[in-house]
Amino acid sequence: MSKAESTPPHIIVVEDNVEANNLLRDWLKLRFNVTCFLDAESTLRILPPSEEPLVFVIDYNMPGDNGIILRKKLTPRFPNAKYILISGLFDEKLTAAGKAAGFHALVSKPFAMPTITQKIEELLGLKQKEKLVDLVKRSGHIASIMLWGIC
Repeated sequence: MSKAESTPPHIIVVEDNVEANNLLRDWLKLRFNVTCFLDAESTLRILPPSEEPLVFVIDYNMPGDNGIILRKKLTPRFPNAKYILISGLFDEKLTAAGKAAGFHALVSKPFAMPTITQKIEELLGLKQKEKLVDLVKRSGHIASIMLWGIC
């Protein structure tokens, strides 16, 4: 088995809401290697540049740099990364700004946790190896499958 087959893909979550950050971490770690940050500043300060194919899941509305500004700052350091913008504030203007900034996917909050997994798998070109319902059962977090009203 090659390293690529044995090492789960690395997902970076940048979400300032602690509860949402924890829910995303707990859900995504069932399938991926996950690193979480609460703001853009700590992400830029702590995360070393990498050629590794990463997926960033970035909240738009955060203190300091918003998700679009963070995306622009990450691009030179992570040239092979894919980017997902999450927000409860999507309107025509934010949608256009997210696309113009080069986000590969935009996901509106609240969202079902399997939705974010599916987006990540699509961006990485992964086939779903396990039914999402099996992940839900194994997670033990039935009540936290939805990220309700966290903007």
